[in-house]
Amino acid sequence: MLDFRGTMLAAQAGDEEAFARLWREFHPGLLRYLRIKAAPVAEDLAADIWLRVLRALPTFEGDEQGFRGWIYTTARNRLTDWYRSGERRPDLIEYSSLVVLPAVNNVEEEAAQRSATDEVIALIGELPPDQAEAVMLRIVAGMDVARVAALMERSPGSVRVLCHRGLRRLELHLIEIEDVRVPSGGGLAGVAADRSVADEEHRLHA
Repeated sequence: MLDFRGTMLAAQAGDEEAFARLWREFHPGLLRYLRIKAAPVAEDLAADIWLRVLRALPTFEGDEQGFRGWIYTTARNRLTDWYRSGERRPDLIEYSSLVVLPAVNNVEEEAAQRSATDEVIALIGELPPDQAEAVMLRIVAGMDVARVAALMERSPGSVRVLCHRGLRRLELHLIEIEDVRVPSGGGLAGVAADRSVADEEHRLHA
C-alpha cells in the first residue's frame, strides 16, 4: 500500500477517506478468509470486525504488516467467540454504526472481482481446515510465515508444511479442472496462469 504510514496517521486522526483507503486495501482479503471459516455470515462478521478495528485504531502502532496481522488476529478472536457462542450468528450491529464503514462505489467492479476469485476460494475451502487457513493467511492475505505461525499458534516450519501440502492439493485440483475445460483466460484459469503453484511455494521461504 502506498504511503501506509501517512494513511494510518490520517485515519487515526479521524479522516474518513483515509480509513476508506485502509478498508479498500485490506477488506477483500479479510472477507475471503472469513468465507473459508464462516461462509454463511462472513460479511456480517467482517462488518463487526471492522467496527472493532475502527474503535481501537487510535491505539495501533506498527507498519503495514503489523496492521495486517492485527486485523487477522482480531478476525480470529471474533471467529473463536462466534464458534464458542453456539449461536452461529454474528452480534447484531446497529445501523447507525454501519455508516462509518466505507461503501463500495463500483458494484460492477466488485462483482467481477468476486467472480474471478470465488472458484479459487471454494477450492481452498475444500482443503483440511489447518491447510486452508495457512494458505489463506500466507498466500491470499500475504502475511509472512512468522506472523502466520504466531496467529495459528504453530511453528514456522509447521506453517510451511501446511502451505506446501495445501498448495499441492490445489495443484491437483487445478490439473483436474484444466483437463475437462478449455482455459478462457479468466476466472480460475486466469488465476492459475498468473500465479503458479511454483511461484507460491517460492514465497513460502520468504
